[in-house]
Amino acid sequence: MRRNDARNPATYRWVILAVLWFTLLVSYFDRVAIAAALPFLSADLGLTPAEMGLVSGALLLSYTLVQVPAGYLSDRFGQRRIILIALVWWTVFSVLTGAAWNLLVLLAIRFVMGAGEGFHPPPLWRMLSNWFAPGRRSLPLALMLTALTLGPALAPSIALPLVSGLGWRWVFFLTAVPGVLAVILVVRYLRDSPEHADLTVHTTPRPNSGRRSWWVPHIFLTFAAFFFFGFVLYGLMSWLPTYLITYRGLEITSAGVLSTTPYVAGTAGLLIGAAVCQRWFNDVRRRFIAVGYLATALCIVGTVAAPTVTLAGIALTLAGFFLYSGLGPFWSVPMDVVAPHEVGTWLGFINMGTQIAGFVGPVVIGALIQATGSFEPVLVAMIVSMVLAALCLSLVRARTPTTPQPVATP
Repeated sequence: MRRNDARNPATYRWVILAVLWFTLLVSYFDRVAIAAALPFLSADLGLTPAEMGLVSGALLLSYTLVQVPAGYLSDRFGQRRIILIALVWWTVFSVLTGAAWNLLVLLAIRFVMGAGEGFHPPPLWRMLSNWFAPGRRSLPLALMLTALTLGPALAPSIALPLVSGLGWRWVFFLTAVPGVLAVILVVRYLRDSPEHADLTVHTTPRPNSGRRSWWVPHIFLTFAAFFFFGFVLYGLMSWLPTYLITYRGLEITSAGVLSTTPYVAGTAGLLIGAAVCQRWFNDVRRRFIAVGYLATALCIVGTVAAPTVTLAGIALTLAGFFLYSGLGPFWSVPMDVVAPHEVGTWLGFINMGTQIAGFVGPVVIGALIQATGSFEPVLVAMIVSMVLAALCLSLVRARTPTTPQPVATP
């Protein structure tokens, strides 16, 4: 990085955002590619629906367990180095997924891979909060989080043709390519903050504020809301191709298209939702997000009631739009209300909510399907989850700063 770039954080922060976006895209693609491969992987290895749910959830279990330690380490030792370690870690085990030969090996590989993936979000949130001012983070967050929709959107359209042409194992072998590229970009361009742009300073002195209090009610309500959000998010990621192919009777090409459209719509929802919220609803972000969750619930009702695959696909696409519409504002709320030097730790804790749901959700969904032989109880559970997420957010009473603060310059 040239020295004049380092002295212009107002410009260089967009480079930081672009690299963070790409690392998040690679992370989500690697994570959800297994959903597209799962019907074929399970046939090859002879997995039951419940075992398929365990495979989907194994990564999220270890991912969840490392969230708070990852946040603490990124606050303590710097974000760039933790992101780099995480990238190398999960890329190696993503490739190894393609070499699994039975259920136990597959579960072990995905579990270890999840720990690497779990070290990624806390330093990512902390780095973004370092470079962007309070009250002006919703839109940058939404731009970065489009990776969360594009990753799942790209996975079926790339992975399903690979499965057809080369077999399911090559879906994972080829994840080495974006992983290596992401490592190169992190080494070359990422810097922890404007003050650390020359890489000569690695930690920021902390204020002596005494022992941390872990009882922060609005954080726990946010945690609960993200849990219920995560049940729906990861339930769709893990089971949508199986739902469309097995329960709606679609051929693989059509299933690939309808597995993608909710996430394409979610990308639009992310950007439109963040822009609208930051412009008109910055003081009532939690209510804005809650309305989006209720709209998602209504769209899932439409999916259950849809008499045709086309109408079900339209309802699922709209559900994707509303599900993601509040995600940028959602993450900006805790960033604004916790101490700057604890952002990684607290956001790691909140992110545990959706990751716990990401482990529990696919397993519960697999068990429900195995017990009932139908996907409709799963969709009902998703509706209830969205309503509960909206309720949790409606109970949050924290007031957050909305006046933009200047970003510090060296």
